[in-house]
Amino acid sequence: MGGLLLLIPNCTGEFEQMNQNPLAAKEVSPALILPKMLDYGFNCRAWEYQVGDNLHTNLYAQYLANTASYFPSDRYEWKDGWVKDGFWRSYYVYLSKNLNEVKQMIGHHPEYDNMFQVMRILSVMGAARTTDCFGDVPYFEAGQGIIEPKYDAQKDIYYDIFKELTEAVAALKTNKANQNTYGSQDILFGGDLTKWIKLANSLRLRYALRLSFVDPGKAKAEGESALKETLMTSNADNAGIKNSQANAGHSLWTISFWNEFRVSKTMIDIMLGESAVSDPRLPLWFSQTQSYAYGTGNVQYQGVPNGLPASELTEPQFAAVNNSCVWGLYVYPDWNQHPKGSVKEGTVPSGTIVKPQVIMNYAEVCFLKAEAALRNWSGAGDAKQHYEEGIKASFAEAREKVDASLYTTANDDAYIQGGAVKWISSNDFESKLKQIITQKWIAIYPNGTEAWTEFRRTGYPEFTPVVQSDLDLIKKGEFIKKFRYIDDEKHLNGYSKESSLNNGKGDGQNVRVWWDTGRYK
Repeated sequence: MGGLLLLIPNCTGEFEQMNQNPLAAKEVSPALILPKMLDYGFNCRAWEYQVGDNLHTNLYAQYLANTASYFPSDRYEWKDGWVKDGFWRSYYVYLSKNLNEVKQMIGHHPEYDNMFQVMRILSVMGAARTTDCFGDVPYFEAGQGIIEPKYDAQKDIYYDIFKELTEAVAALKTNKANQNTYGSQDILFGGDLTKWIKLANSLRLRYALRLSFVDPGKAKAEGESALKETLMTSNADNAGIKNSQANAGHSLWTISFWNEFRVSKTMIDIMLGESAVSDPRLPLWFSQTQSYAYGTGNVQYQGVPNGLPASELTEPQFAAVNNSCVWGLYVYPDWNQHPKGSVKEGTVPSGTIVKPQVIMNYAEVCFLKAEAALRNWSGAGDAKQHYEEGIKASFAEAREKVDASLYTTANDDAYIQGGAVKWISSNDFESKLKQIITQKWIAIYPNGTEAWTEFRRTGYPEFTPVVQSDLDLIKKGEFIKKFRYIDDEKHLNGYSKESSLNNGKGDGQNVRVWWDTGRYK
């Protein structure tokens, strides 16, 4: 008996070690973490993209419209699981958590420092995306294993975002020795740190302008500092995540085959009517209607109004065959080449061009600089020049990898110099801002989250309210303001219920985030 007692302290003293898998990795190289941060953090997989961007922000940005009666999110109905998978988990599970784990390694792995700075830039994008969608959220205590992390004010989050970007760029510019590199594990830039620096500086300008109406002094200071740095200089700097070949480079193309959505009427109407000629990007991005190709319909390009009730979705004019899909030349290269009535009814197009999922492009940077110039920020340059360069950059990006026989450049100048697109010569700030944001909205398609955010910040382009809102908080003629907090947070984190959140307005889809000054209904 005594011998047995002598064994007990030894057993309990080694209990922790006995319950650890000796074969499990204690640390994982950042090179193995970064691809998942990119892939999962920005909804590159088909499920997260569908329930996140496709069924929410691409609808709120009026790029797309639902045509499936069983998908009510276009009418603002809440689907908690979709929002959780599409927007909440992407940041808290795949970005902030991984960033903090790598941060803990730096002390004894100084060779990881450059890799960490890259992750820092990436996590900032996710943090901004999350607070833009939800308002006040956990940030400073996020990803650290705290069961109930405190919620932080959006203003404080944005101020820290500027600090993170500034410090990350400064660290990457430091000539450190013996640094590990990502190489091919970096599915965004292939390990090119110069492009990461350009992205970080460009993001700093993006987020500076986000505060332009609510905190103009901070916006100008951060924006002018960013303009002193090297930003994206061409489409070669575009931040595009190279998704799998099976998804044609972008999950949007995968889910386009399912006939559950079509292009929004707002998008088609603006692309057809904004200038004296139709937008040259229209036939590259979207399909002529199947009924037009079959000869059973007369409308070549047509969109679906947002927020149609299920009872109206069954009407013939809203049928998939009668409205434009995202079957541009990337998915079906020769579909739009068919004259009216030249295709046998029921024929399915074929062919795919692989394009990456772009999370920030050079065209956007041009429009950011155009707005900065409009606001007379030092170093911004000429607003008209940047505005027109943004349109041209978008044209060039849309045509990448497309055979020259499938498109024409003949109308490029006529588009830029015609109708509402032509740069206004007067000093009318509001009219010029509308031009810049409308063209930015087109040029960043299909980045619906950023487009929805910019609409809420500026009120442009001028959207049409949804036909029907199934959410009592959003009245007829109004637009959704943000996501509410997911059920897990409401049930498990007491900080999510504080009345002081979001400028004392609490939570709800009718509550404006901090930088939203009410320039739309």
